[in-house]
Amino acid sequence: MTAHATQKPERYGIGAVARLTGLTDHTIRVWERRYGAVVAERAANGRRIYNLRDVEKLGLLKQLTDSGLSIGMIANNDIDDLRERAERITALASAELPDTIRVAVLGELLPTHLKKAETRLAPLKIALANGGASQLAADLERETVDVVIVEVPVLDDEAVRELRKLMKLGEAPRGILVYGFGRSGDVERLRAQDIVLTRSPLSLDDVHAAVVRVYSRVPSRSARPPATTAGADDWDLEGPIPARRFSQQQLARLGMASTSIDCECPQHLAQLVSALSAFEVYSAQCANRDDEDAALHRYLHRTSAAARSMIERALERVAATENLEY
Repeated sequence: MTAHATQKPERYGIGAVARLTGLTDHTIRVWERRYGAVVAERAANGRRIYNLRDVEKLGLLKQLTDSGLSIGMIANNDIDDLRERAERITALASAELPDTIRVAVLGELLPTHLKKAETRLAPLKIALANGGASQLAADLERETVDVVIVEVPVLDDEAVRELRKLMKLGEAPRGILVYGFGRSGDVERLRAQDIVLTRSPLSLDDVHAAVVRVYSRVPSRSARPPATTAGADDWDLEGPIPARRFSQQQLARLGMASTSIDCECPQHLAQLVSALSAFEVYSAQCANRDDEDAALHRYLHRTSAAARSMIERALERVAATENLEY
């Protein structure tokens, strides 16, 4: 029997994992029990046993939480996503950026979010931020910026044209397109162009990373095509499409609101509502090959609207319980 055939996979006790990652035994147990970050095997004596992939993931989580990300937000991310986030943070730390980067932002959520957190965005300076394309275009005729960021619910050629128009008006050599949903073919085609694509929702770290990429052209896998699903239950969705309970500005305020307990539910619910609203728009606009395709997209549109309405009611309840103003 060869040495290769007898080789056993590496296993580590919790003490060894703590030494390798810089985490405490207690933190490892909490991240496993409360957040499901990893699932340890159990030895015959009941002790936790971790494999090499667990050790790498815990080490990446330590690096990312040390940089300011919430463990609750990233604990269930796959290891490839965590590696990419870590690479982006490393690129951010080593990138040579100007002392000041003047940014213009167009969108419904991002302008409010970035203006409120501007002191934490250095060297970025939010020179212009607006929810209306016409107003931002008028402002850019009078001001010059370094980067234009455009936030759209659906990635399409019109969004790209809007970004390029604003870049030209503001004499900005760099552009970032933040999108909620898009066809995989469009994503791949646009990734080859000279703008940076990134998926919403964005944290402040993600905004920094996108700007670093647009300056350094660090390759990114973050603009990967949206996942597809099949075999969903055939719900019978009838009646009118439920009206929206929150404006994008209200969602932005709820997403940044503080609560009386250590809870990020308002933020996550607001992000879910925003994402579902974006898919609702996307499914209504999606191209149809035939009548069957059109029926499928009507079904997806109604399903996403129903899901959005349910999450909106949950968000209303949380906001009322926590006395959050929006």
